[in-house]
Amino acid sequence: MQTTVRNCIPLLMMLLLLQLGCAQDKNSKSTGMAHGQNNMLKQLTDKNLGDFKWLNEPGSFEIKEGTLKVVAEKETDFFNNPEDQKKTATAPILYKEVKGDFVAKALVRPDFSSLWNAVALMVHIDNDHWIKFAFENSDATGRSIVSVVTKEISDDANGAILKDQDQIWLKLVRKNHNYSMLWSKDGNDFKMARLSTLPNADSVKIGIEAQSPVGEAATHEIVYFEITKTTVKDLRKGE
Repeated sequence: MQTTVRNCIPLLMMLLLLQLGCAQDKNSKSTGMAHGQNNMLKQLTDKNLGDFKWLNEPGSFEIKEGTLKVVAEKETDFFNNPEDQKKTATAPILYKEVKGDFVAKALVRPDFSSLWNAVALMVHIDNDHWIKFAFENSDATGRSIVSVVTKEISDDANGAILKDQDQIWLKLVRKNHNYSMLWSKDGNDFKMARLSTLPNADSVKIGIEAQSPVGEAATHEIVYFEITKTTVKDLRKGE
């Protein structure tokens, strides 16, 4: 009997190690580690942005070990208000010019200290034609998915409520002049939030927008960002 028990111990230890390995792999996917080889932020530094540029360069930002920390000053936002026609285009965007179809994906950790604080994936043609797909502290729903499509005037659409999330994956897909917006908790299972269009454009700016419309300065984190030049088969699935 004692011999049988001793023989079982190595097997039990092996099973335990396998379970720990699976748990670590699952956690790595949720934090972006499993996708780290495609993280374009790892190729950038504060002094060398490569093919990326700032629209409304922030007063302070840091890129270290594949993570971007950006300070969005107070009264920074993108919104062409349908109520009073006021146009605001002050939030910083780290962007790259891209021609044709693509899939952009990011893992964002917004500073939710004030109302409407957000980090967004953003497609920008000009200040009257753009899409903002955000993880935002909404006035109506708190931490949630929010999308804004602007064709001269902005709309404003609240999506899934994610009150227990500190971070979320965002995906923005272009196929011709069509754009789909999807989100995920783990970076694998994406759900579509919205499908819309913008005017035809050979190239667009695609990047990360950080904002603090009504509160004090906010420090937002983007821990993963990639742009893949590809044409998806299914906009609703984003793949």
